[in-house]
Amino acid sequence: MNKVAKVLLFLGICGFSAINASPIPTSYRTADFNRYWTLNEINEYILDLGARFPNITEVEEMGITAENRTIYGIRIVNNAILQENNYSMPILLITAGATARDWISMMAAMNIIHELVEHYHEFRILVDYLEWFIVPVLNPDGYEFSRAEGNRAWTKNRRPNTGSNCIGVNIERNFDIYWDSDINSSADPCDDNFRGSEPASEEESRFLKLFFSLARPVEVAYISIQAGLPNTFNGAIAYPYAFSNEAIPNEWDRMQPVAHDMSGNVNRMTGARYRTGSASNLANPTSGTSPDYAKSFVDIPYVYTIFTNPSGSSGWDAPEWRINPTVDQVFAAIDDLSRHLIFSPTFKEN
Repeated sequence: MNKVAKVLLFLGICGFSAINASPIPTSYRTADFNRYWTLNEINEYILDLGARFPNITEVEEMGITAENRTIYGIRIVNNAILQENNYSMPILLITAGATARDWISMMAAMNIIHELVEHYHEFRILVDYLEWFIVPVLNPDGYEFSRAEGNRAWTKNRRPNTGSNCIGVNIERNFDIYWDSDINSSADPCDDNFRGSEPASEEESRFLKLFFSLARPVEVAYISIQAGLPNTFNGAIAYPYAFSNEAIPNEWDRMQPVAHDMSGNVNRMTGARYRTGSASNLANPTSGTSPDYAKSFVDIPYVYTIFTNPSGSSGWDAPEWRINPTVDQVFAAIDDLSRHLIFSPTFKEN
């Protein structure tokens, strides 16, 4: 029996919808999503999941930051089925927290991890037929710094810059895609959007580049979760490119309708409205971003940035009472995408 047939049989037995499935109601949760977690709490939770669920999780240390913190990633997949498939299964990579102040993005990533692992019985199809790799805090130094009083708006990491008293590089300006342009990017080390001394100068971006290169051709999707955009009223599901609203990526005709379906599932499951379109049209054009690099240089089939529903005074500073509804919205989008991946042509048969 080929892989798709196995999935269809499993769906029929268990009563799963082929595309749409509701996130677990908030009241069913077994973790606290009513407040922002500290970095230690995030790391301890991931390590605990790895210890408690060895058959479907593996925690990996992806790198060490300038301030000697570990960047953790968690792989979520049914290891027995992965072995049956000769360790070749479509990979969905999700990152959050590249921008230090995007606290809500990290909570959204943690909720995805929580649902897939602790509620495996509810989302078994997603774990049995996709290999997930989730990095909930790509920029741990920046996150910890932003939690200190007076630093809430911090965007960068915390590596010292040679020849400057100003600290840090904006990870989402550090990728080799129009890197040396000034498209919402800066060569000034004191600027929030400082792009670094060269492309991939930072441990955080180097790890991501390496993952992209090693995971292809089985990596079929990359999602960057980021906080809500200022001066907007809705969240957004954006596909490349961010650097130009004139450039059209490969497989645009496949990414656009899937983004539309993801948005539709968010609306059906939560009532929230998420716009769809290219990143340059939905946000300020920006160079050096990881989604643009993933699409242009690695040609990952499905690449999206999920901008959460804006809230707070600046769009990105969501108050704690907004965490639960926001993480449900992001999960609804990811749930829909993952089911598309399982049934898409990129889901190869044995």
